[in-house]
Amino acid sequence: MLDLNLLRLVVILAKEKNVTRAALKANITQSAFSHALNRIREQLNDEVFVRTRNGMEPTPYAASIIPVIASSLDRLEAVTRGAHAFDPLRDAHTFYIGAVDYFEFMFMPVLTARFKQLAPNVRLSVDILSETIKLERIEMGQLDAFIGVDTLQHVPHYYNKHPLISDHFVAIASKDRTDLPSVLTIRNLVTEPQIHLPAVSSGADHIDRWLSAQHLYRPLATVVQSYAVGGRVAVTSGYLMCVPYRIARELADMLPLRILELPAGLPSYELNLLTHSLFDHQPALRWLINELKNAHIE
Repeated sequence: MLDLNLLRLVVILAKEKNVTRAALKANITQSAFSHALNRIREQLNDEVFVRTRNGMEPTPYAASIIPVIASSLDRLEAVTRGAHAFDPLRDAHTFYIGAVDYFEFMFMPVLTARFKQLAPNVRLSVDILSETIKLERIEMGQLDAFIGVDTLQHVPHYYNKHPLISDHFVAIASKDRTDLPSVLTIRNLVTEPQIHLPAVSSGADHIDRWLSAQHLYRPLATVVQSYAVGGRVAVTSGYLMCVPYRIARELADMLPLRILELPAGLPSYELNLLTHSLFDHQPALRWLINELKNAHIE
């Protein structure tokens, strides 16, 4: 089994593509680095890196394991950092987050710009997967946090919930749909074909639940996996799409779309950050929680 120091050298060489630079980065001599590389090749029974015109390139096998090694070393560093203070200006760290599309669409541009100035070595890796898998992956330490929609999913008591943002629903439609009123009626909702972006993997949805309580249903013409795609489909198809207002406003700035009000009584869209009690005491994660809670979303 390779020791951690050898694994670290694999990641460094993958980035530097040059043994001399990699040795300097690792703070060892070039001879020691080359010797370590030979040990890696022997233990893995693979060339691992091959010299090319573009520098040292990983073999297909090495390329397949380097992301796993890098991620594992990041997480090991995080869990062994203990209670040491986290300095966002100096420390390098990757946070792994499971999230719904709303977070990626609205928060990522703001957070990326902010981190560029305040935390230049901090990265956010956002994963869009089913909620059940996300929650399980947090408990296993594979994700730092999950950002999801309140009221549509069960959250075990050992997760901590941090409210992030509240929004209200509107509809978007192509500007060509001049036949639609600026305030839709329930009849519009139950007769107009619509584009659907599932809020959670189970298919549960605020609007569908609200209509179902009144024994009503809306016709869903197509299902998409992102708001951006849904907006484009709305333009080309003439279908309605119900989305949170902030999303609608951004899409209407980019595409020829109308924003239409929905009937009164619909529940709000509540976005929450979920972290696990086992991990959210860590200084780096506490910093991230604070940054997410204080992100200024117009």
